[in-house]
Amino acid sequence: MFIQEIRTYLGKRGMALLLCAAFSWLFILLLSVFFLPVPVLLSVALLLVFACVCIAIGYRNIARLGFADKIRNTELEAVVENIRDGVMVYDPNFRIISMNRAAEEVFGLSAKEVVGTFVTPELVNNAHLRILAQVIFPSLAPSINVTSNEWPQVMDITFEEPHLELHTVLNRIVGSDGRVIGFLKLITDTTREKAILASKSEFITVAAHQLRTPLTALSWIFETIQKAVKEKNNADPTLSSNIQEGWGLTQRSLRIINDLLDAARIEEGKFGFHFQDVILAELVKTISDEAVIIAKEKGVTVRFSTGAARDAVRADPERLGIAISNLVDNAIKYNTKGGSVDISVNPSANGALLEVRVTDTGIGIKKEDVAKLSQKFYRGENATQLEPNGSGLGIYIAKNIIERHGGTISVVSEPERGTTFSFTIPVKNSSESSIVR
Repeated sequence: MFIQEIRTYLGKRGMALLLCAAFSWLFILLLSVFFLPVPVLLSVALLLVFACVCIAIGYRNIARLGFADKIRNTELEAVVENIRDGVMVYDPNFRIISMNRAAEEVFGLSAKEVVGTFVTPELVNNAHLRILAQVIFPSLAPSINVTSNEWPQVMDITFEEPHLELHTVLNRIVGSDGRVIGFLKLITDTTREKAILASKSEFITVAAHQLRTPLTALSWIFETIQKAVKEKNNADPTLSSNIQEGWGLTQRSLRIINDLLDAARIEEGKFGFHFQDVILAELVKTISDEAVIIAKEKGVTVRFSTGAARDAVRADPERLGIAISNLVDNAIKYNTKGGSVDISVNPSANGALLEVRVTDTGIGIKKEDVAKLSQKFYRGENATQLEPNGSGLGIYIAKNIIERHGGTISVVSEPERGTTFSFTIPVKNSSESSIVR
């Protein structure tokens, strides 16, 4: 093992100098035999041997460290070269130091072309290097969306020709003395991913529109037949039941389709809002009163209370009504027979916010499901077992609407003990400026 290690180190650059020094000292020692007395000669020989051994051990240790560093660097280079995201490193003078394969594909350049190049803003006029320059200097890009101005700096950059959407993360490389010695930029090409999402959203929108028209007509037909049957007191009970069930199914399908359309509009940024002064307690009470009829059919009691009867908020009553209705509908749908739903509107301790709280005595939500409720199409296992039909979009839509009103939504739940959804909205006079318009 030792012999193999010696052979390895003898092949390293720098070992030749050590060998030359050793032979030089040996030559000096041989000459000293003819000119120095024996005691002095032995002392010189021992010193030279000791010096050679110390230098050899030191060089071996340095060589070991260099060999380990080379292995680590090789491993790091292999990881960087093969990761999915583009990685680019440049110094404070914007000289490109390295670029991996993924970055080459993003920019349509090879590392050999650009490593060592000083990138300047003027390079945006170079068609071959334009995108590279705009990624390094994002202010020159056609469109940017800054997520974070702090370190690491995160932003999305959009190019029109060619169409390209990039997500970038820039961080500093700091030396041992605290000085910035370079920058590392991660680049993710999100063009295809966003195109797929847009295509999926478009498909959902088109399909939902196509389905909503015949279902609306079908619902109207069932409603007309239902009225006609009621006018004939001798109608067949089975026929009346089937008509009622058919009408209920069309209404459920229409609700799911409307949820899909609302979710698609939210993603596309087309979910328009028209803000006005709204007495929140009145809006919630209206929804609560309408929910009583549905709740009775399921044997659930709905109660409403308020401590803010005249407090106003800036809100879109139609959109905010959708959010509140979704919460109340869920509280009834996932409740138990003989259960209850308590709905309240009250001011916060400092009076700056109004809190809407919807508490039920239903099946509850498992702890692992709570954090996922606001995800699109997500439904808890126990909710799916109780009510197989559902879009899984209610909470997603409610959360987006409430946040657009400058509010926040939260949930507290315990399986088999019930759930409380609550959200807050700034009252008109205290935080009107915080509402997104």
